[in-house]
Amino acid sequence: MSDVPPEKRARTEAAVDVAKPVQFNRGFLDEQFISKFRTAFTNEELAQHTNVESNGCRAEIMAQPFHTGRLHSVFSAEFLRALRCELAGLTWHERANDLYAFHQTDDLALNTNTHIRALRTYLAGDEFVAFMEQITGVQLTRGHLDLAAQRYKPTNHLLCHDDDVQRGKLTRKIAYIIYLTEDWAPGDGGALGLFAQDDCGNPTEVVARLVPEFNSLGFFLTGHSSYHTVEEVTSDDRERWSVTGWFYGPADTYDMPSSDLPQSVMLEPMPLLEHTCDPARWINADYLKPQTQAQIQDSFVEQSSTELRDFLRADVFTTVQSEVAALWASSTEQGPAHVCKYLKAHATHEAAPVTHELLQFLQSTQFAHVLSSVTSLDLVRASQQVRRFDRGHYTLVHDQALDPTGLDVVLSLSPAEWIDTWGGSTHYVADADELLSVSPQANSLSLVMRDDGTLRFVKYVNHTAQESRQEISMLFIEDCEE
Repeated sequence: MSDVPPEKRARTEAAVDVAKPVQFNRGFLDEQFISKFRTAFTNEELAQHTNVESNGCRAEIMAQPFHTGRLHSVFSAEFLRALRCELAGLTWHERANDLYAFHQTDDLALNTNTHIRALRTYLAGDEFVAFMEQITGVQLTRGHLDLAAQRYKPTNHLLCHDDDVQRGKLTRKIAYIIYLTEDWAPGDGGALGLFAQDDCGNPTEVVARLVPEFNSLGFFLTGHSSYHTVEEVTSDDRERWSVTGWFYGPADTYDMPSSDLPQSVMLEPMPLLEHTCDPARWINADYLKPQTQAQIQDSFVEQSSTELRDFLRADVFTTVQSEVAALWASSTEQGPAHVCKYLKAHATHEAAPVTHELLQFLQSTQFAHVLSSVTSLDLVRASQQVRRFDRGHYTLVHDQALDPTGLDVVLSLSPAEWIDTWGGSTHYVADADELLSVSPQANSLSLVMRDDGTLRFVKYVNHTAQESRQEISMLFIEDCEE
């Protein structure tokens, strides 16, 4: 008797079984279906969700915020189950950066597994490419197809982006998703979220969702208006499986309008305040001792970063935490979604008197002198924000929203214990290398010198987080004069 468990033996036998044809639902190739779907999909005036049915084939078109199609019962269910068995036996790579966290196979173009090869051959073949051209009205280039499989495990996600990528004279034209997970429910997360845009073309919020459905094919035209996300998988024990990729076509010859980011994205560092106040009123006395400052400076000069625990006096920290907690009811959400998402508060003297005075001190020449004593930097300008990251909040590296180089100074107002698996840590990267990560710690002041080529982002806070990341975030700029 075999020692291999029956369920594993069954999966293995299914994976090596002789492949059946892809068995695309031929009803979709009927001229009547193609005509009805194309008429609706290419109608720029289409304003409502539209169902298309013909010869037993079902499809739908989401009209808003941009046209997104879905075909139901596209392939043989038996074929897709055998395909998933083959995919399960491949090497999966964990992909994680500021934008996403999921698991992915290598490009499947050269994979020789029977069902994987059959799917790739059919999707790239003339019949299916012509079909996609007919139902979308978009010209595609034969022989150019991206194909890979993804598994989104609990807390995995893909944040807001537009898929607008050019490759030589070709550009991505149609993004597609073949869903491989059965009995998926909206409460499991993992939906394809579609973003509306403001008058400047920036994404605002998700206004429509495509919930994963086994054996369905979702697709949309890529470009500057196709901002979308794969929402976080919130199931504790399920994975979202799919095969995804892009069809390519000739690059557009006209210039697409660029989106102007709101001014709030880029904080302009301002000259320091001449604020008269004894630092001992605010700062833990140990950090004002010359011997302690010299030791910190030695470490900072060597590492370009340091973390000062219990930085504020305990009574000050308790008061500030209490005052800031009351500010969030009138806070504003920062965006746009392809750059960041978090809450920003404004501390007035009336609403939060101690916090207001602390913020003035932290942007003063006196505080800059304290920083100079522990970093040896001559600091002359600074920007400042009081911000909070809840579940679903993050910042992204964006070409048009890069911070100027300088000293990042973050005073954490978060709870005493922050769990790393919640996300919410600050990551410093250069090229493909991660240089440093800093997790929120209550009453801790983190100092990081960020030079040219070093970028930072706050990792997505996932649904398991039991607290919010709260902080006073500052950027200090050196005096550039010789």
